[in-house]
Amino acid sequence: MSKTFSGERCVPWLYSQAGVRVEGEPKSVAPAVDEVRARVPRKAALGLKFGGMVGLFAAAMALMAGARPAKAEGQPSSAASVRAITGYALGGLSIASFAVGRRLDRSAPALAVLCAARGAELDDHQLAALAGDARKRLADASFPEGQVWLISEAPLSAEPRAEADALKVRCFAPVQGRIVEV
Repeated sequence: MSKTFSGERCVPWLYSQAGVRVEGEPKSVAPAVDEVRARVPRKAALGLKFGGMVGLFAAAMALMAGARPAKAEGQPSSAASVRAITGYALGGLSIASFAVGRRLDRSAPALAVLCAARGAELDDHQLAALAGDARKRLADASFPEGQVWLISEAPLSAEPRAEADALKVRCFAPVQGRIVEV
């Protein structure tokens, strides 16, 4: 039951609705509960990487325009050196932008997503143990600022939501056929 929920509803929801990048396959951590590792992508990382690629293209164009041979009858123009300096400056800035974007992408916050099927028992002690174990696994994998999410196939009552809030676990459950944060 748990594998069906993780594979058919939990993981696609993470991709399409939550916009997170899933890393690896779901792993069973309790009866009817699977854990999925994911990362929250930073929007600035995509912009910096894209800007770096556009900047490299602009630098290449500036360097190609600056590499034209000077006219044989006159003095070499200073425009060629200006184009070369512009090309080198654009190239350096775009490589730096691309490198910073990749660094931001790799340092994105990690998630441990607990996908709970309908048959999962989520009493206070079970939820605390699952959240604590998930945080420990994230810390062991050098993700100190990792978050824990709980995605439940069954609607959550007020008690598990209050317990999850106390444990700083974000809860998602179906409401009118859609999985939303509760």
